[in-house]
Amino acid sequence: MQCFPKNQEPQSFVVVTDSINEESLNPLGSITTLCEELSELCGDSEIDFYVTTFKKLLTNELKGYKRSENGWTLMNVPAPSIIHNRIHSRRLERTKEFKLLNSSLTSQQIPFFNARFLNKLEVFKALIDSAYIKPYVPYTEECCSVVQLENFIQKYETVFIKPVHGSQGRNIFKVTKDKDLYRLKNSQNSEVEVEYKSISQLFNPIKQQLSKRTFIIQEGLPLISKDDRLVDFRFLCHKNKFNKWEVTSTVARIGHPTQFVSNLARGGDLQKIDEFLSHYLPKKERIHFKKLMIELAIECCICIDSSFDGLFAEFGVDLAIDNQFNPWVIEINSKPSKDLHVSDPIQKIRPSTKAIFSLVQSYL
Repeated sequence: MQCFPKNQEPQSFVVVTDSINEESLNPLGSITTLCEELSELCGDSEIDFYVTTFKKLLTNELKGYKRSENGWTLMNVPAPSIIHNRIHSRRLERTKEFKLLNSSLTSQQIPFFNARFLNKLEVFKALIDSAYIKPYVPYTEECCSVVQLENFIQKYETVFIKPVHGSQGRNIFKVTKDKDLYRLKNSQNSEVEVEYKSISQLFNPIKQQLSKRTFIIQEGLPLISKDDRLVDFRFLCHKNKFNKWEVTSTVARIGHPTQFVSNLARGGDLQKIDEFLSHYLPKKERIHFKKLMIELAIECCICIDSSFDGLFAEFGVDLAIDNQFNPWVIEINSKPSKDLHVSDPIQKIRPSTKAIFSLVQSYL
């Protein structure tokens, strides 16, 4: 791990995002709680903390938003010592301006994590190359032609087609075969299921989307459900100050009854993972199985971290369980949501925020 020189003053930790709406009552949007917690931790350790925008960082405008009694106030700030990337726009990250910023920070030896979004195709290629992880990965290819789709649906009966740069369960197609009929659902409106007599007819609406962006095609799995609601598990993982990956929080995500994805953005609910597993396994087996999933999540982090350039310090690893209680890797997110936790009234600052701050301290 390359550390930033410890003798540089002042020490400042910065969160960068796309934009900030100063007129909003919640100007930081979905990262508000994260930034409030980081501000408190930094204040206790005399580390300067502020939030800035991509544009300000790119133009070296030393102005940022600091927490005050009146909320988040724009003021003059010192240059950043370490930066946490919470830019929401995948499109922005693919611009030459973002690449210019990344190059500039590298040349200045300013740590910049998490470096970028990952696309699903490159993630699954890396996972399949791992002998340990490969047995837990649904078969995946770049999508797709009508012949390819037909081969998949004949082999698996249920197939998912997902955008490589997708998030929050958007624009995912579910294709199923039932005797001589083919059925298509779109996660944007999964209550609607359209039937087709041939796979070529079904392929037409998918083909329109394929012309706009890159997709993957993936084997559908017979996953366990709760009251006919899809279930998967988010393992939030962080790199600690010893440069080792660890799981900092876990949660079961239970999809909305009308959805075939479990994302909260699509109406899903949360449950403690131990509480969920208690309905299926006795305590001793539950402890062993959870340990297996934790090991799998950590192996995924090690694999992805070593496969791509850039500094990664946080991953959200989504696992699922099939009807035979075999674990599967569903997705890995390099900028996991900060809203995926079961609230604890006693816990003032979440373990995931403390993990980020602990790593930041090791760099300063």
